[in-house]
Amino acid sequence: MSMIAVGYQALINQFKLQVIPHYRQSYITPRGRGQVRIDNHQETYVYPKTYAVKDLQNPFNHLEFALKHEGINLEILQAVFNQLDGAIVQATIQERPTSKYARSLWFLYEFLTEKKLDLPSITKVKYFDLLDPKHYFTSPGIKSPRHCVNNNLIGNRDFCPMLRKTEPLKNHINNHYDLKVRALADRYDPRIITRASYYFYTKETLSSYEIEQEKPSKERLNRFIHLLQKASSIETLSKKLLIELQNIIVDPRFQDANYRFLQNYVGETINQYIQKIHYIPPKPESVERLMSGLLQTLENAMHTQLHPVLTAAIISFGFVFIHPFEDGNGRIHRFLIHYILARMQFTPPDIIFPISAVMLQKMREYDRALESFSKPLMDLITQYQLSNEGFLSVQQSTDSYYPFIDYTHLAEYLFGCIQETLREHFEKELEFLVNYDKTKAEMKAEIDMPDRLIDLFIKFVIQNHGTLSIQKRKKYFEKLSNQEIESLQSIVRAHMLDLESK
Repeated sequence: MSMIAVGYQALINQFKLQVIPHYRQSYITPRGRGQVRIDNHQETYVYPKTYAVKDLQNPFNHLEFALKHEGINLEILQAVFNQLDGAIVQATIQERPTSKYARSLWFLYEFLTEKKLDLPSITKVKYFDLLDPKHYFTSPGIKSPRHCVNNNLIGNRDFCPMLRKTEPLKNHINNHYDLKVRALADRYDPRIITRASYYFYTKETLSSYEIEQEKPSKERLNRFIHLLQKASSIETLSKKLLIELQNIIVDPRFQDANYRFLQNYVGETINQYIQKIHYIPPKPESVERLMSGLLQTLENAMHTQLHPVLTAAIISFGFVFIHPFEDGNGRIHRFLIHYILARMQFTPPDIIFPISAVMLQKMREYDRALESFSKPLMDLITQYQLSNEGFLSVQQSTDSYYPFIDYTHLAEYLFGCIQETLREHFEKELEFLVNYDKTKAEMKAEIDMPDRLIDLFIKFVIQNHGTLSIQKRKKYFEKLSNQEIESLQSIVRAHMLDLESK
């Protein structure tokens, strides 16, 4: 006998739902014990027959199984509720109105459908958390007296991200990268920190534009650097301010005065006749509502105990998935990471993690992170047309795909980027500057050359792996003797080359 689907997978099969798959699929095996398989963040749980539901055709049995064993998937629940008769839902809740399952079902039905069931408010029962804090990152919650449920979802009906408490996320949080960067900064002269910070702001800006395969003017680069430096002073993010950010970041000819009114997409040209579509964002008419929900969720997260990196993940990736502008979405997406980390004081004042540099160096990992949502989405969006002029039109409903995304894997990815910037960029750059100053001081004590020539000498020797090339020596340093050249090379090798090889 084959295994029997239960929970969300059974509901998907029964109602033929077109939804993003739940992170976990559950089955009942007629024989043997249960087992768990995990493949690329996708879990398959096989339960022994003692977990079997009483009636496989009754969707409420599968809803109860899902809420008990698979967590909450708002997209699937909304899709199921849209196919159920409200009177039947109401009758099911009336059978056990005080049970946690019935009250969860009741609250979620009204929350997701915006329809009120003809039921009296429940009384004389204890409140319980809608999301189990053992398994989910949550908000402090808002009590719903009607259901005696503490709604501790992170977001709202228009934008409600989900974050599961995986071991990688718990480990990252326990590593306290914010404290580590502060401790590291305290070890160095403030002047070194100032120089390093400017380098990081510049590196972040260049990398963010390079990810988009753009080479902006010096003026635009300086505007973006200034924007990053002032991120922590932005009090409240609003639609008006996002439009201003877009206008600062993009070429003035492509500034937007509002959210987009056209269907955009992310794709690549295969040849002059074929355009490969990688991602289709929400329809234009859905953008305003999604962005309003996102901004409200951001404000709520800012004033609760949600970790800053988790907040940055759901808001920055949520923004790029909504893609509210014609141009500049990727750069604003990455700017939002720094804005949130600065505003929530995860990064010290005037210090930035050059996260875009890590993304640029490992573009395949960045792409895979984005594809954790875009690939299953594109399996569902199949009814679209692309005109010869590059205008895309979507002929199917897509509204349900974007509000309730699971950002767990994306949060793990962002934490990993921060961890790498701390280890591979921040610490190494500080060490580089200390050694650079030491090298210059020793070289100047050996030969009193102008700073410009000392900088050139160090640069050329590092580039040539420890020696000054004959060509560079003839062009810039022919006044130096062989002994002086060797002495200066030895100083650079002693302080700089070992650092370069680390």
